[in-house]
Amino acid sequence: MTNETTNTGRRPNGTFAPGSGGRVRGSKNKVSRDTLAAVQGLSSEAVSKLAERMRAGDMGAIRLILEYTLPKGGRTIDLETNDPNAIADAAAHGEISPDEATRLAQAVKTVGDAADLRELKRQVEELELLISSLAKR
Repeated sequence: MTNETTNTGRRPNGTFAPGSGGRVRGSKNKVSRDTLAAVQGLSSEAVSKLAERMRAGDMGAIRLILEYTLPKGGRTIDLETNDPNAIADAAAHGEISPDEATRLAQAVKTVGDAADLRELKRQVEELELLISSLAKR
């Protein structure tokens, strides 16, 4: 092995020599670590500047703050039941928007479908067990 291969872990053609796979998986190089530390050091200043611009009425700053603080996918909806009629009633009374009602109804349907599939699987397993026991006779 040459000194170059020993020092860098690479062959003269630039590929890694056996046993020298480069950086440890998941490790960050020095530039990435230094850049991350520099950005983290600026975060309080950036938040202060953003708050200042928001108070001045900068709509871009306001939008950015809202995008990062409001829950993704809309607000949380509390219903006492998962009955589809309750969803329709909430939409009819203006408690939730039609779009929220659609998404909520789809979620309830998906959960119901999953429960139906679990029940069908249980029944199939029960039938297979019954058929297996009858075949042994």
